[in-house]
Amino acid sequence: MAVDVLMDLTAARRLAPFMRREHSLGSAAAELSIPASTLAYWVGRFTRAGLVEVTRTVPRAGKAIPMYRAVSGEFHIPLDAIPPGRRDELLHGGRSHMFAEFTKSVDVQIAKHLRRGLRIKSHPDRGIELNFIEDDEPLPVPVTEWWGAIALTEDEARELQQTIEELSNRFRANREAPGRKEYVVVMGLTPRIKK
Repeated sequence: MAVDVLMDLTAARRLAPFMRREHSLGSAAAELSIPASTLAYWVGRFTRAGLVEVTRTVPRAGKAIPMYRAVSGEFHIPLDAIPPGRRDELLHGGRSHMFAEFTKSVDVQIAKHLRRGLRIKSHPDRGIELNFIEDDEPLPVPVTEWWGAIALTEDEARELQQTIEELSNRFRANREAPGRKEYVVVMGLTPRIKK
């Protein structure tokens, strides 16, 4: 049952506050920006699945408030415990959501700041290169997009992998610092599957 709950992206997002620290139903719902009544359903499922437990109750006039916390700060799911098809559903669901958000955000910035159009030119290796025509002045907001295939040695690929991981760790830290706003970032590297 715990695997079924953990394999649901919505459930995983609802579980996250309890993995970070102890919460009342109300404080976790506020962090998630959802109604407490909606979260109550999930907390019931988490408790029945053994993922969350009541750590204490806070007395108050009327009914005591239970405080909840996940039984662990992280959960591991062995691949052979995942039902067929669910692995792809979970991973592709998360990727699809972020790719869609990234694409939508880039399209908004293109419509605002890169209205001059596209430049298509020949490229010695890829046949053609497609870029937006930019003004001489930098864009008023930081936006970049690049995708494609590159040829790397095994050492270069591992170096690029390490660089991506270091960038990810560096910029994920200290999310609450003043003056920060959210950006959508998509980074990755994998050997190309030959058709």
